Amino acid sequence: MLRRHHSLCSSWHLRFLFPTTKRRPQSAFQGCHGNSYRRFSCTSNSVHKLPLLSHHRHRGLSTSIKHSRNASREPVSEAQRRSAQLELEQMTQSTSRLLAIKDSSLITDAIVNEARVALHYWSRRWYMHFHPGFGRAAKGSALSLEALRNSTFGHFEEQQMAQEAEEFETDDLASTVQHMSGDYGARQAEILLDWSISHNLVPRGIFNQEGLCSPLDYDFSEDYGSSPNMTCVNIIDTYLLPCAYNGVGGFNYSNQEQISLLVEESNQRHYATLSKHYTKNPRYIKAVVDATRIMKKMRELQANFPDQMSPDTLSIKSELNVWSKRSMTLGADHVGAQTGGILAGNIIAGHINNTNPKEMLRTMENSDAIEVDVYTVQGCLHEMEKVLTRAEEQYISTKDDSIKPSVDWYNHVLGSWARSDLKDAPNRTRQILRGMEVFAGCQDANGDDDFRACWASPDIISYNSVLFCLARDASEVRAKEALQLFQMLKNRYEQTKNEDIRPDEVTYGTVLHALAQVGMAREAENILDTIEEEYGASGTVVPSLTIYNTVLNAWANSFERSAPRRAELLLARMKSLSSTGKNPDVEPDTVSISTVMSCHARSKKREGAERAEELLDQAIKSYSMGNAKVKPDSIMFNCAVLGWAHCSSSSDGDDQARGKIPAERAEMLLQKFRTLRENNTLDIHPMAQTFNIVLDSWAKSERKDAASRAIALMREMAKVGVTPDECSYNSVLYAISKQEDPIWVKIAEELFQEMKTLNSMGKLTISDLTYNVMMNVHGKSRSKGGAKKAEELLRTMEHVGIVPGVISYNSCIDAYARRGDYIKAESLIDEMIALAEQGREECRPTIHSFAALVNAISNSKAPDAIDRAEDIVSKVEELGFVRPNTVLYNSLINTIVKSGKADSSERADRVLQRMEKVRQSGNSDVNPDSFAYSMVLTLCARSKEPGAAMRALNILDSMEYLYSQGHTEVVANSRCYSAVITAWARSGSPDTVKHAFALIDRMEQNKRIGSPHGRPNAHCYNACIHAVAKSFESDKVKYCLDILQRMNDARDAGDLDSAPTLVTYSTIVNACAYTTGNEEERKKAFELARTCLLTLLDSKELEPDESTFANFFLVVCRHIGKGEVRDRFAEAVFREACQQGKVERQVLYHFRNASPTSAQKLLSGCDSDVVPEDWTRNVGKFKKKA
Repeated sequence: MLRRHHSLCSSWHLRFLFPTTKRRPQSAFQGCHGNSYRRFSCTSNSVHKLPLLSHHRHRGLSTSIKHSRNASREPVSEAQRRSAQLELEQMTQSTSRLLAIKDSSLITDAIVNEARVALHYWSRRWYMHFHPGFGRAAKGSALSLEALRNSTFGHFEEQQMAQEAEEFETDDLASTVQHMSGDYGARQAEILLDWSISHNLVPRGIFNQEGLCSPLDYDFSEDYGSSPNMTCVNIIDTYLLPCAYNGVGGFNYSNQEQISLLVEESNQRHYATLSKHYTKNPRYIKAVVDATRIMKKMRELQANFPDQMSPDTLSIKSELNVWSKRSMTLGADHVGAQTGGILAGNIIAGHINNTNPKEMLRTMENSDAIEVDVYTVQGCLHEMEKVLTRAEEQYISTKDDSIKPSVDWYNHVLGSWARSDLKDAPNRTRQILRGMEVFAGCQDANGDDDFRACWASPDIISYNSVLFCLARDASEVRAKEALQLFQMLKNRYEQTKNEDIRPDEVTYGTVLHALAQVGMAREAENILDTIEEEYGASGTVVPSLTIYNTVLNAWANSFERSAPRRAELLLARMKSLSSTGKNPDVEPDTVSISTVMSCHARSKKREGAERAEELLDQAIKSYSMGNAKVKPDSIMFNCAVLGWAHCSSSSDGDDQARGKIPAERAEMLLQKFRTLRENNTLDIHPMAQTFNIVLDSWAKSERKDAASRAIALMREMAKVGVTPDECSYNSVLYAISKQEDPIWVKIAEELFQEMKTLNSMGKLTISDLTYNVMMNVHGKSRSKGGAKKAEELLRTMEHVGIVPGVISYNSCIDAYARRGDYIKAESLIDEMIALAEQGREECRPTIHSFAALVNAISNSKAPDAIDRAEDIVSKVEELGFVRPNTVLYNSLINTIVKSGKADSSERADRVLQRMEKVRQSGNSDVNPDSFAYSMVLTLCARSKEPGAAMRALNILDSMEYLYSQGHTEVVANSRCYSAVITAWARSGSPDTVKHAFALIDRMEQNKRIGSPHGRPNAHCYNACIHAVAKSFESDKVKYCLDILQRMNDARDAGDLDSAPTLVTYSTIVNACAYTTGNEEERKKAFELARTCLLTLLDSKELEPDESTFANFFLVVCRHIGKGEVRDRFAEAVFREACQQGKVERQVLYHFRNASPTSAQKLLSGCDSDVVPEDWTRNVGKFKKKA
């Protein structure tokens, strides 16, 4: 019965032309028109691509889509095919006869009627034959899609057209697009429209819609159905189909795979997933040009034939639709290039198109250009406001319901503002929405004029448009506003039960997307919980796969420590829901797995990288067992590789002890990628981005061979068909900038020259980034002329058309700063200020420019370096275009540290106090951090100023207090404690040992309670032993044994950082040498020193150095009386020193003092300090025992 119904419906135009055919009553399968159709439901995939989709969700499409899906399962009968073809042939013949008439006097009323029907047919051909949502009501969606692919009537063969378009350069693209159609009837309708106008058929009723209603007509009100503007509106909307449906409105073979999903029974996507942003689509531009032309004709008809046509609700909505599409064409887009608009990117092909929509529009419209400037987003929005205001004023003055404002009017305006990316867009959309709410009585104006007066109540599309605008901002402030609006909308719906404002899939998807972008994961998961609760209570919003994936993405962007764990829990929840059948549609897919991998990768921990790689291996295994949903793709591999790339480069040493370093693991993953491809296990191609991640990992590595490995990897890219891009070369150059050997500078120059050659051939771009990296290569080199080379590159940029910005100048300043040339550095800053005053704002100095200048002064070693640096900081404090920050003051402190002045610690302490005052005055960029405090403590440790030790202790106490008050950037680490202990060691205070042990006790307490502050390690314990050695305590042996016992206990408990070192034993020997007291105490000191020396000699990991031997001779000299015993000990120790190759001047000096007799015997024949080379072979070397 359904098939017979389709067949009858398909030829209704023929039955109207031949009145003997009886018309059927209107069918229950009603379509809808243009942007007036009812709301459709976004599937998971459509929400996932939310930033790429239109802000509008069209009305009523969900029902039609369901019909379309069901119809796609039914084969198209031969009768249906014949009926559709017969209809097409009959209308083609009828149109040909009409266009052949040249004499207006021969046109009878019957011919006018025939033209009226033909015009109606062609203007609506798309909706009856090709619309994927309404095809079933005509002939079944399978037939519609097949006809869409195979029909050549009314448009060029798409494959040939695409091939021709590829042959044109950007400048010639407009001329090619001029001939693109893909209109499926609109072109024929426009030709017939022009014919009708030229023969003056408007007064004869050519636009009379009476009797033209069909079973396929849209669910309009009677006013809409009888609108004389209907024909022009239909042509406009059909022309604009490429804007709304891209691949279907103007088919593109690059989208064939996506379009085929429409008729796959197993796939749950619908047409909403085919966003216009998927392809570089010059057809979009052509569609806008064509629609604008018809809009102008409609306006002219309304002006010339006011009795037959006048603006009404439908025509105003159509005009706003055209302006909306123009603004979207000209505006920026998330996938766009700087030129903005829809032509900015090609996601499917991975291709960037630099076509400028504005220039294309100008070229294609030429003499048909509109008088006002509508080649900018602002111009389009201004024109929309004029159309809207004019129509509102007409309605207010006439109260004519035919031009009654529609919610669709305001939704078009809201949508255009939402996609404009203009600074005022969020405020403007909120004003319009508030005006609609005031009209609906949802809000009371209460004298508040912060809204635009409107004459229609908002619907869910209105709210979704505002939410979409807030989501595009991608800031936490806007995300919170979106969440607040969403909660208000939900409350309003609960109170009113108004179905027009019921939150739907797009509402939830948009809010979740806004939250996910800024990492508000907890809020996002709360919304997910709400959706699940409502779904369990027969809610209309299905918690789709993409909703879950969006929440996973929120966790990935949150960078919380618990993010990987929370993401894993959510992933397990999805698996449970799908496996138990509670929600089978949320079985994790490739996006789900990749997002969880991203969570682990962003943890920047080795464990996270290992877990990401484990998830990748699981996905590969699952796919090999037939689960196509988790098929690994390039993005999944990139997430796994990023896990290793994000591992801290400082962990190279630890990682080397545990196996491969992060860069090696990343490269191993890349090799796995290539192997799977070569074995045909996965049909994915390596991407330059994947190689670049690994190259960046090598660039960040501290391995000495990092640069060599990076170069070798880049050369491998061409072997697998991947062309290195600018990012590839820059990563290699960055790795080279960290090398010390001068030969690497030459290699970098060769690579740079290679880039310039490729650039001249059009195969590679070179931006300011490359020049900046090359300036760093020269600046960080040890070459004296490195800074000059960097400046030469800076000057070259202007000549090659690259405008140097602040980063380029800062790189050059840093090069001079490293060489202490503060005069040149300051001249560059003066040049930057002058350029900024001339309008080059990109050259205005930043705080980093001035910090580099202070570093230049610091490295200059000038006598007045501190005074010069303080002058610079004082000037910065007075400048209006920069604010001092922590880095600047730290540079000043570093200058004081390097000066070595007697009052350095006091001056550095004053800088700390100065920083605190600046912070308290409201400058949040200045926060004394651990680095600043540690430098001041280092100065205190070096200082011999009275009170330096107590000052250091007070600073340490202040650091812990500040941390307790919420200043988490101030942590008193182990180095800070060690510096304070050293300060006491140098103080000469009788309380030195007491304070040193008190600090050790505090650190051990920090370790026990898990405090973030300093915990004891070998360096701290050694500092305490040094304090004991420098003290005036008589029983130094007791204190040294105490510390040694603590270190051994910590080592035995697994704290290897606290294990005794060579310095530990040498310092104890030194302490024993300076032990005073009675005979018993001196004997204990000698025994402890002898034990330390024997421990080093017997150790498998440590061995004594020349300092150890020199100190032990001091022990022998001070604690053993002169005689045979002393000589025997001294001779034995010296022979050991000779065997170890650790004899140097101090050893010889103390040996001679300890035992002149033995020295004379063993050193006879040797000049004063000239000894056999073998005795000194290991001086200054630490040789770890096998």
